[in-house]
Amino acid sequence: MRIAAIDCGSNSLKCLIAEKRGEDFNCLKDLRFQTRLASALNTNGFLSATAIEKTITILKHLQENEFPAYQIEEIRAVGTEAIRQAANKQEVVDRIFRETGIQLSVINEAQETFLEWKGVLSGLKKPLQPITIFDSGGASTEIINGNKGLIHKATCFPVGAVNFTQRYVHSDPISPTDFEELVRKIFQSLPQSFMIQDTFIGAGGGVYVCACVASGGKINSPEEAEGYEITLSELERQINLYQYTNLEQRKQIPGMESEYADIMLAAVLIYWILLKASGKENFLVSTRGIRYGLVAI
Repeated sequence: MRIAAIDCGSNSLKCLIAEKRGEDFNCLKDLRFQTRLASALNTNGFLSATAIEKTITILKHLQENEFPAYQIEEIRAVGTEAIRQAANKQEVVDRIFRETGIQLSVINEAQETFLEWKGVLSGLKKPLQPITIFDSGGASTEIINGNKGLIHKATCFPVGAVNFTQRYVHSDPISPTDFEELVRKIFQSLPQSFMIQDTFIGAGGGVYVCACVASGGKINSPEEAEGYEITLSELERQINLYQYTNLEQRKQIPGMESEYADIMLAAVLIYWILLKASGKENFLVSTRGIRYGLVAI
C-alpha cells in the first residue's frame, strides 16, 4: 500500500510518501514546506488567513501532483501544536477538507507523543533499548523517555524556535540584551535536569539543519543525517556563530537551509540547554518524526 503521511507542524508542513508492506515500509519521497503557523497565530489566537491559504496551496499541490504521480492509496494527515492552539482550528480543518478533500485530524499531545516515538523508533537498529528523545519544533519541545519500545514518561514544554524568536529577537543580528533575555527565558521554560536513558536522541527540522551545519555542508539529505552525533562544543560553536551574524550571513553558512536561518539561534539554544540539563556530552540526530509514525502504525 502506498501512503502519504502529512504532518502540519508549527514551522513546516512535512509529507512522507511511502510504500508499506506488512510492518515494513520504504520511503519513496520526503517533502517539507515552510508554513510558520506558530508565528501566524495573532493576538486573539486565530491563525491568519494568509497562513491558512499557504497551507491549502501546499496541500492542493500534493493532492494534484505528488499523490497521482506516486499512486497514493491512503492519506494520513494530522495537525499539531499551532493548529491545536488556534481558536479557529475547526474552520481550518473544514476549509482544508472542502478545498482539498484531505481530512486533517488535530491530534492531542498524547497522540503527538506516540507518533513521534513510533517515528523515531522506526529508524533505529535497536528500537528496544532505553531511549530519551527530545523533539523540538516551532512552538513546543517534548521530552520522551522509554524502554523496550514503550513510552514511560513524556513532558511537553511551550518552547519552540519560532515562537521564542518572535518574542525575544528584535534586531538582526540579535542585541546583547535580547540574547541574554532569550537564554534566560528558554532556561526558565525547560527543566534544569531530567531523567536520561542510555541513548539521547534529538528530532525536529532544526536538529537536521544543525547536523548539516555541523558537517560543514557535507550532509545533503535526511538519510545522511540519521544517527549523526551533535556535541555540546558544536552547539556552543553554532550559538556563537548565529549570535554575531546577520540573516544574510547566516544563509551563507555551509549546510544552512535559508528558511531556517532566522530561527536557528533559538533552536540551538534549546538543544544546548537540554543537553546541559541531561548531563550528557552529545545526542544523536533523528530525522524521522510524526510522519514516519503515521506510516508505522
